[in-house]
Amino acid sequence: MIEMLDSAWVIARRDFIASVHSRSFIFFMLTPLFVVLFSALIGFVSARSAANEVPVVAVTAESATTEALMEARGHLVALTSERAFPALRPISPAENVRVQARTLIADREANYSAVFSGTLEQPLLSGPERIDEFVGSRMALILEQAQRSEALRLAAPAIRLPSLQRDVTGEAAGNLRDVRHGVARFGQFVIFFFTLLLSTMLLSNLIEEKSNKVIEVLAAAVSLDAIFFGKLLAMLAVSLLGIALWGAMFGFATAFSVQLLPEGYELPPVSPAIGWPIYSILLLIYYTTNYMLMGSLFLGIGGQANSVREVQTLNMPITFLQMGVFVLSMVVVGARGGVLPIVAYVFPFSSPLAMIAEAGQSEKLWPHLLAIPWQALWVFLLIRISSAMFRKTVLKSGGEVQFMPRFSRRPHQS
Repeated sequence: MIEMLDSAWVIARRDFIASVHSRSFIFFMLTPLFVVLFSALIGFVSARSAANEVPVVAVTAESATTEALMEARGHLVALTSERAFPALRPISPAENVRVQARTLIADREANYSAVFSGTLEQPLLSGPERIDEFVGSRMALILEQAQRSEALRLAAPAIRLPSLQRDVTGEAAGNLRDVRHGVARFGQFVIFFFTLLLSTMLLSNLIEEKSNKVIEVLAAAVSLDAIFFGKLLAMLAVSLLGIALWGAMFGFATAFSVQLLPEGYELPPVSPAIGWPIYSILLLIYYTTNYMLMGSLFLGIGGQANSVREVQTLNMPITFLQMGVFVLSMVVVGARGGVLPIVAYVFPFSSPLAMIAEAGQSEKLWPHLLAIPWQALWVFLLIRISSAMFRKTVLKSGGEVQFMPRFSRRPHQS
């Protein structure tokens, strides 16, 4: 066992140095920056498009009615959001409001969704039938609020509605649950994203060495288990190095952004149930086990490929496999019993994602002490299976496939 680990360390150091010293590593490190830039660009364009997607209603009514509607909308928007209600645009009423409404609705430059006319007592909303799905229902709420405010003003002009007082308490259980669900999903996404980004490179890890017969030289010197384990460790180290550099850049950007926040602004309290120190350690451990599980599987699959074209063909189904595992692990978030959460905890490929979600929702530590050895056992088994299949199908050598090593020596024959 010690000899196998020493050989794996030599293979890992060789592959790690070769990967880091290559020119492609620079482009590999720049990949997340392009992702962030494109995400920011897409977010900016989406925000501008969303701002233009708020429906606009033309109000062709008297000034008193228009002011009442605008005040009612402002009150409702203050309690919800700007996009929760259609925008109101006052327009001077014409003699024939029905003809004016049809003219405004047909105006392609103004892009009105509906036209409000009449008074608070006799309102009229002109527009196509489908406006009732959003514009019609929201305009009914605005009208109801305006009618209520006007009735209250006429009934008791001097009355003042009391303002809402606050009794500040500790963190509410419902809010804390939602926060921890968000932390659980965040941890799952981080592990899934980086594993998806980095582990598929292992599919083509053996292609070059198979083509130039280097793998046969290595297999003659050390065991295939050591080769597979060493390559897995090397790519894990490369991925951790990349994550460390990306994390440092993100940390500097975050620290700079915090300095730009207005004075007195406090970030919302967010914390996992198990606490940030242990959660951070578990996040690193579960990323490692998830990468090792997926990586050992990908090494075994990629080891059977004979060309880069076959590897490219395998990329899509393997990506869907990872997405399926991610979806399975998502059932753990907010689950209260059931069969699927248990399957997500026990199934080795979804276990890391499911357990990091558990760390965000529960303060119990003992499940992780069981899950980590369970995942490590499957890493060991997958490496054994992958190397045994490679020996049988590619090198055409070896006897029966053994998933567990034999620790007993054969008797010496004289």
